[in-house]
Amino acid sequence: MSAEWELSDDLTDEDILVIEVTPPRKMYFDGASHKERVGAGVVFVISEGEVLPYSFTLTQNCSNNVAEYQALILGLARADDAKQLSLKVYGDS
Repeated sequence: MSAEWELSDDLTDEDILVIEVTPPRKMYFDGASHKERVGAGVVFVISEGEVLPYSFTLTQNCSNNVAEYQALILGLARADDAKQLSLKVYGDS
């Protein structure tokens, strides 16, 4: 520490603001298209050991890529509904 810096022993009785930094939640998404069914899945990892899975059946036939995008959109909508401001998103495409 520089010699010109001085440490003070005086602590005031004022309130302080403490901010707890939490790691961002994670969202994993995937979509699948088959001849007869199309679906999307989203999994939120809230904390160690806490997982929230969601699955959706899509009503229109579409390609695997479109099913993936639908899964992403549905997951982001869920995160927005939950006021999730910090989110890491993972997909396999």
